[in-house]
Amino acid sequence: MNATQHLLFVAFGNRDYQNELIWALISLARVHPEPAFHIHIFSDDTAYLQSQIPLPITYHTLTPNQLTEAKGSSDYPYRVKIKILQDCLERYTGSFLYLDTDCLITASLTPVFEALEKGTVFMDRNEGALKANTGGIARKMKKVLRKQSSFPLPNGEIVTLSEAFEIWNSGCIGVSNQHLPLLYRAEAFMDALYATYPLFSMEQIAVTEALQREPLAESKNWMHHYWYFKEFRPVIHAFLAYYSVWEERLEKAPLWDPRQLSASKRRYKQLGFWGRTYQKIRFGYRWKNPEFRP
Repeated sequence: MNATQHLLFVAFGNRDYQNELIWALISLARVHPEPAFHIHIFSDDTAYLQSQIPLPITYHTLTPNQLTEAKGSSDYPYRVKIKILQDCLERYTGSFLYLDTDCLITASLTPVFEALEKGTVFMDRNEGALKANTGGIARKMKKVLRKQSSFPLPNGEIVTLSEAFEIWNSGCIGVSNQHLPLLYRAEAFMDALYATYPLFSMEQIAVTEALQREPLAESKNWMHHYWYFKEFRPVIHAFLAYYSVWEERLEKAPLWDPRQLSASKRRYKQLGFWGRTYQKIRFGYRWKNPEFRP
């Protein structure tokens, strides 16, 4: 095992996050039957995960006190992953690839680690400028910026944002030890943003602002982040309950690909208001969530 290549996952709170993590590791094991990198899992229920995953993994138990401290005075859950990343860069040497639990590994991660070792920084994907984003989260952030666009950091620096700011999805964060100061900057900016308005995506914005000081690369060619498809969680739960043997899970998992199962939801969202209304009247439903049927 390469002790300088570290793959990190964080799963705490609702059981759905731990089940998503199991699904992510099933996809990882299909691509990497014998992972050459060091896998770290940080969780408040490591016993459950150890009973489900037969892979060589270093487990780090997150206690209630550790989680409270990592969430900070604002009790911001997404702050935890930044604190854990900082801790890993302080404790270990090498390249670090953090993935959200709702990530599907679709190709070998070897090229990603090789690029990290050469200094490349990764995030999931570039979601474009705020001004071009019509989603609800972007609308809220643009409303925030119309009231306040400058944010003071504890070191006295002033960070200014505009609607031209390009946001990257932080479901993947790939860094090396040299980038630790940028993660501290992300923490400081995240706290300033969240204190202004408690929007859950403030972590994403702060990490983007900090890491864009380095050449950023998208990780989407190696993994798929299905953050938009929380309706997949009941499928994962039912799948894991039905297939308890790891080898069966590896064999059957491709039949339940979130990229395919979410297609009807994506089509529905593209219909527009009148198209969605017609479908509701004509068929009696907006769109059908997939159900697990073995």
